[in-house]
This record gives sequence, C-alpha cells and structure tokens, in this order.
Amino acid sequence: MNALVVADAMVRALVRRPSEFAAPKGVQVVQGSFDEDRTLAKAFEGVDVMLLAGRDSPNAVSQNQRVLAHARRAEVRHIVKVSAIGASPQSPIALMREHHQIDEELRKGSAAWTLLKPHLYMQNLLRVSNAVRREGRLAAPMGRDRFPLVDTSDVGAAAAAVLDNPAAHAGKAYSLTGPVAHSYDEVATALATVAGHAVAYEPVTPEDFESRLLATGIPDWRAFDLAHIASAYNAAENAVSPDLPMLLGRKPRLLTEFLEDHRDAFSS
Repeated sequence: MNALVVADAMVRALVRRPSEFAAPKGVQVVQGSFDEDRTLAKAFEGVDVMLLAGRDSPNAVSQNQRVLAHARRAEVRHIVKVSAIGASPQSPIALMREHHQIDEELRKGSAAWTLLKPHLYMQNLLRVSNAVRREGRLAAPMGRDRFPLVDTSDVGAAAAAVLDNPAAHAGKAYSLTGPVAHSYDEVATALATVAGHAVAYEPVTPEDFESRLLATGIPDWRAFDLAHIASAYNAAENAVSPDLPMLLGRKPRLLTEFLEDHRDAFSS
C-alpha cells in the first residue's frame, strides 16, 4: 500500500475491518467485503484501474466473480490481479484451480488485464517461528525440491509498478519469484543464523502434515492445500524468473534479508 502512495497514485482500499488497518496518508478507506454488493458499488465509484487481491476461501470464485461484475458495471478499464504460479485447472490444489478459473474470467472481460503470479511467500515461514525458536525444528511437507520463495513486499512493489503505468503491462502475466531457489535444508540453515542455534529440517509427508493441521482446528480445505502445496509446482515453475527484477528495476530481496528483518520472531 505504501508503494502505491509513493507511486503518486490516488488509492482507495476496500477493507473488511478499517479499525485494524493503518491506512497510509492519502488512502481512502471503504469498509466492506467481496460479499457485499452495496459496499462494492461504493468502492468502485470513479475507479479506472484496480488491484484484485482476494483471500483464500472456499467461496473465492463466486466472490471474485461478484467483484468482476461490479468492475464491468463501473467500466473499470484495467484490472491487475494477484494470481499464483501453478494456477491450473488440473492442479491438485483447490487454490490453484480457483486462481485459474478467476484468471480466465478476467481474460475474457472487456477490461485490459495484467496477472501477477507470485511463488510461495517468505512470510509463510513466520508460521513456524515458535517451533524454530523453541525446538530448533522446521517441519514442512516440501520434500527435497527447491523453491524460489518471494517476499510479499516485493510483490507489492511490483503491483505498484504495474498500476503506475498499466498500459505498458496490458495482457502480460508475470511470474514473481525470489532471486534464489532454496531447498528447505537451506532454509533451515538460514533460520539457524537468525535463531542463534541449530535448526533442523524435518521433511513431513503431506498426509502427516495435513493431520497435524487438522488437529489444530484449521479447516479441512485449507489444511489439504497447505499440506500438498509442493505438488502445485513443476520443475519449470520452481525456476527463478526474470520478471520481478524487470518490474522492480533491482534485485528481489534475498531470504537472508527477510529473515534478518524478522530475527526477533525466530530467536530465543
């Protein structure tokens, strides 16, 4: 959001809970959600270009279809959507099938479009901060493959770059990755540096990991996708892409830089 303001854009944000959102100066906040037609209509008043970034949900397709219908009525001329690397109708992961369905609907609309397709977020590692800090353990269902994790701050900066000059990016789909593909053994080693003690990677089967998530009360649809997420990517999709540095005009952030910023979360 700050990147959008720096780009000298006039920004309006649709926010579910404004009291929990620290809006940067100059950002107009509209309270509402993808399920509320009244607030969506208000949010779209006078909008020419929009960033579509919905949260994961079993209702994601219908919610995004509602948003796109409002965008058509408001005659929005360009839509930038946060999709995902691995989006496919054949994916074993519901999230990826849903992204593909929404992406295809966007492509068929009258508005110009741009797709931003990030890989796994570095921020996901914050979910394991307690186990890293207390037990020196990184348990994950990622096998021995290598993944080019990306920082959400870089994805936001890429979105700002596209929104600042959308016509130059019309009809483009950008794969957004970090600068290095890491194995989770390497992630554990990097975590050890900030944790101040040894950290071991525990490769867990997707089935075992799903059971652990369900035991914590995570919904079944979410638990399955998180546990089987490694299967969403083929070898080509796990390769480092040149798209993010092209959009940013600089190198994307390294995993070590992200972890250093969050040292307090992982260190005892």
